[in-house]
Amino acid sequence: MIQNKIHRYNPVSKLRLHFAILLMFIGAVIPAKAQLSGNPLFTGADPEIHYFNNKYYIYTTAIYGTQFHAYSSTDLTNWIDEGLIFDLFPDSPWAQYNGWAPAVVFRNNKYYFYYTAETKIGLAVGNTPIGPFTDIGAPLIATDPYTDDIIDANVFIDDDGQAYIYYGGSGKSRMVVRKLNADMVSLATGPTDITPQNYTEGPYMVKRKGIYYMMYSNGAWYNDTYNVQYSTSNSPMGPWTYRGKVLSSNVEDKGPGHHGVLKIGNCDEYYMIYHRYENGSSGDRKIAIDRMYFNSADLIEPVNMTNYGVAARIPDQSCPTQNIVSGGIYKLTHKGTNQCLDVVNNGSQSGTNVQQSTDNGSDAQRWVITLEADGFYKLTHKGTNQCLDVSQNSNVQGANVQQWLEGNTDAQRWKMELMSDGYFKLTHKGTNQCLDVDNNSSQSGANVQQWTDLGTDAQRWKLDLIEVPIVSGGVYRLTHKGTTQSLDVSGGSTQQGANVQQYTSNESDAQRWVITKESDGFYKLTHRGTNQCLDVDNNSSQPGANVQQWSDLGTDAQRWKIELMSDGYFKLTHKNTNLCLDVVNNLAEPGTNVHQWTDNNNDAQRWKLDLIKPLTTLGTAQFSKPVKNENETLAATLNVYPNPVKNTLFFSSEMNGIKVHVFSETGSVVSQQTAKDNSIDVSGLATGIYFAVFEKEGTKFTKRFIKK
Repeated sequence: MIQNKIHRYNPVSKLRLHFAILLMFIGAVIPAKAQLSGNPLFTGADPEIHYFNNKYYIYTTAIYGTQFHAYSSTDLTNWIDEGLIFDLFPDSPWAQYNGWAPAVVFRNNKYYFYYTAETKIGLAVGNTPIGPFTDIGAPLIATDPYTDDIIDANVFIDDDGQAYIYYGGSGKSRMVVRKLNADMVSLATGPTDITPQNYTEGPYMVKRKGIYYMMYSNGAWYNDTYNVQYSTSNSPMGPWTYRGKVLSSNVEDKGPGHHGVLKIGNCDEYYMIYHRYENGSSGDRKIAIDRMYFNSADLIEPVNMTNYGVAARIPDQSCPTQNIVSGGIYKLTHKGTNQCLDVVNNGSQSGTNVQQSTDNGSDAQRWVITLEADGFYKLTHKGTNQCLDVSQNSNVQGANVQQWLEGNTDAQRWKMELMSDGYFKLTHKGTNQCLDVDNNSSQSGANVQQWTDLGTDAQRWKLDLIEVPIVSGGVYRLTHKGTTQSLDVSGGSTQQGANVQQYTSNESDAQRWVITKESDGFYKLTHRGTNQCLDVDNNSSQPGANVQQWSDLGTDAQRWKIELMSDGYFKLTHKNTNLCLDVVNNLAEPGTNVHQWTDNNNDAQRWKLDLIKPLTTLGTAQFSKPVKNENETLAATLNVYPNPVKNTLFFSSEMNGIKVHVFSETGSVVSQQTAKDNSIDVSGLATGIYFAVFEKEGTKFTKRFIKK
């Protein structure tokens, strides 16, 4: 629905790793393209995704309520802003505000751009995926007997060529369908109410194996009740069998919803695109992408909302559905059990047997998976150079699986295929023998062997990404566990010896650190924009020694061991000591000093690491146009708060003397004020949703806020 641009509050409860550009460990023959998209991709809401003309396109709700953009990628990971593709003014002759939720269809050698505006469904037609689009001159659907909230169109073309348009929003929470004529610009039938259970808005139809999956958003779009649910039918018009939730809030991200689904070619491979709030239920909504799987009963598995996103995917004639992070550390769990791929007694000896064992979270059950130059995968037991190996490189059914010194042979190479149920099959290179648990046992200690591919659960494995190595050279923000306080250089100083403290997150370079892995295996943290390193005063080994910044001396005083803890946070330990980067008395107050202290395994010594994307990037992708002027910078940084607001609305940037127009959700001007003390008075407004519109040097800025 409405583009949400409000002040961001960031309650920290758990590790969030934003992986921007992550190069994998790939052999020299294979191009270095096994890369993760990272989540979120960029700011936006109500996304729909398509693959047109060898490119992926994401279409989102209009910026400022009037301007629609498209974002393109050749591989799902690097996204480019294609710029303004349709503007209600002047491109729509009948609508001026509330441009939401576009839907795009290719047919008749044309691109049909359906959109919501002023709670009606509009339509424009173009010759390319990014226009220019010409409006048909009037709303396609302006009235409806079942709902007055005519929003969120989704257009679906069935296998027989019949096109359907689904719509309806939270005003009455009704879903309506009409058939479209083959010209796609006229209606073939009147409306039919086909509302499924728990429907609120945002319908999206998927068809698979003759089953119609009607997916939709449920809950309030502006808070953490928002989610995605679905129902199924043997007809595109119902009746529906309710199936449950697909996507819900978790402890990190709230209010995921209004989604789209991408199917890769003829593959049984699906991706969900959706928006969510980062670390709360306020601030700008962000676009994210994750895999979507169907299980063996042809039901949609709950989508795992991640921070690492998806791997690069360029469609071709095959369906290589693996989404493996090369270099990532994984746990492999036997399907339907809690038994993990395990090295007996966590041994490091060559020839140690591989079995399954109860999940105990130990390194015995951790494997580094790397894509090798031959296109197959190698699984290396964590902490050793022993590889998952078939004894004697046998191709015989029942041959034992063990660990063995890396020999760069086919005995240690595996084809990894993602099955439609979301589990992986691992096939020994050059054979049809799969990684198999003897007799499909669920018992701890059952032997792992290779066996002829039978398509059974004995040969299916769940892969959980446990850890991804720190991106050396990446720019990070370090946040103290359980607070919004970031590791900060006092006053943003560039002076040698400036004190290090924690301070309220303010997105400045004072709270940005370049982390690099040094030749000794430890990490150096350099204050961004300076040559000052995170340093322990006089390289002390005493508890309580102060932490500061200091010129790069290449000494142990500036070296840190960085470890991912079981709670998902990181511990930073000063080299050659057991002293950790610590906030004095575990306080949450801004300005509290940071020192080193004895490792006592408490929250004072736990830090969340966020990989920060440079200002000139869009998620992991490069902007096609860099920020050019002061006004564009202001548009990117201006926020309003608190939100929801009761009496006084404040601005995060200098706006004194600027005239502010406040519009209601329907586009009526309800207030005109001049900003004073970087604020305006909104106490007289009724409860509801509003837009604050600023104008500075001919450029308009629009921010949405909620009056409580």
